[in-house]
Amino acid sequence: MKQDIRIADIRKCRHNNDLSFLVFSDDWGEHPSSCQHIFKQITKKHPVLWVNTIGTRNPKLNIYDLKKALIKIKKMLFMRRTKNTHNDNNPTVIQPIMLPFFSLPGIKSFNKYSLQKAVSNSMKKNAINNPIMVITAPNAHEYIGSFGEKCSVYYCVDDYSEWPGLNQEEVVKMESALIQKCNIFFATSDLLYNKISKTNKKVKLLTHGVDLEFYSKKNLPTHELLKDIPRPQVGYFGLFDDRSDKELIKSLSLKMPDISFIITGSIDTDIRDLRSISNIHFTGSVPYKELPQIISSWDICMLPYRINELTNAIQPLKIKEYLASGKPIISTPIKEVKALEKYVHLAETPDHWRKTIQKILRTGPDDKALNRNDFLKPESWERKADYFLEICTEFVSRHDL
Repeated sequence: MKQDIRIADIRKCRHNNDLSFLVFSDDWGEHPSSCQHIFKQITKKHPVLWVNTIGTRNPKLNIYDLKKALIKIKKMLFMRRTKNTHNDNNPTVIQPIMLPFFSLPGIKSFNKYSLQKAVSNSMKKNAINNPIMVITAPNAHEYIGSFGEKCSVYYCVDDYSEWPGLNQEEVVKMESALIQKCNIFFATSDLLYNKISKTNKKVKLLTHGVDLEFYSKKNLPTHELLKDIPRPQVGYFGLFDDRSDKELIKSLSLKMPDISFIITGSIDTDIRDLRSISNIHFTGSVPYKELPQIISSWDICMLPYRINELTNAIQPLKIKEYLASGKPIISTPIKEVKALEKYVHLAETPDHWRKTIQKILRTGPDDKALNRNDFLKPESWERKADYFLEICTEFVSRHDL
């Protein structure tokens, strides 16, 4: 399915200058999600109140969740909740006090009260009235109608019902309620598009964008974390969790001992078997601004995803970032990456991966890097934000709100 992105003259909409946004999404300022990238653009023109909320998954007793919990608690206790940063291209961000295990009745009621109070106070302080509400996670559906919003938007970026560790039945109920309540729908992949379309809702396909200038930087110095790691390097950045094919990485590393396999990012899965292998390197997370420097050292970028319903529903945000780097890319054939086969090497089995990596390293310049910029130029976050804003303003204008 081809994405229809029409860049309209939004200024013609008489309501446009009055628009403001209330966004329920991931924590602002960490590694940017697609929603953050889009609102980084929108906040240049419109007030945006961004609400950091708890996720849909109950925490587990592991280091990753403990770290996340400590960071979240720190934000709840010390974050300046109503600082208006609109002028520096950031939204006003608030972090309401919320508790995990949100499905428990008492906790659910407390969280709802705490969030509604924090949002209402911040809206009043920042003179935000009748905003457009934007939601990326199903558990925020119960706030629709609470803040006098003009309309509500479901920006669907994942199939949460397939996420490991979530109560599938509960998530399906929440998403069903969210879809019934919302007015506007965006989906980042064909599978998510089709999923919402089956509910007889009109959906817009809005695939991820890319900051082409940021990721195409050349001749960067080797990052400190990579200086002592032997070349060639095959790398991955992002959350490494149960979507990642650990058996694939293990098999490759054992069969290719002269290759360094690098994982840069947070870990949310058991990696004890992988840590014991000398040519697999876990660097931990790095600040977002350092990612181009990390990628520049790699010889190949990889996307070692398992192939299942969850991974076939996602369009990895990093795939276009990899493309912008100009580096060769190898990936398992998940659905959204298969659509980019012109630019990406696809391999499913460990043996196919091994042969493909050897071929890339042996042949040098990658013919799959040709014409990437022609594909990426229309994929900027600015254009994605313009399309998002256009659909919202058209709806508001049409309903004369």
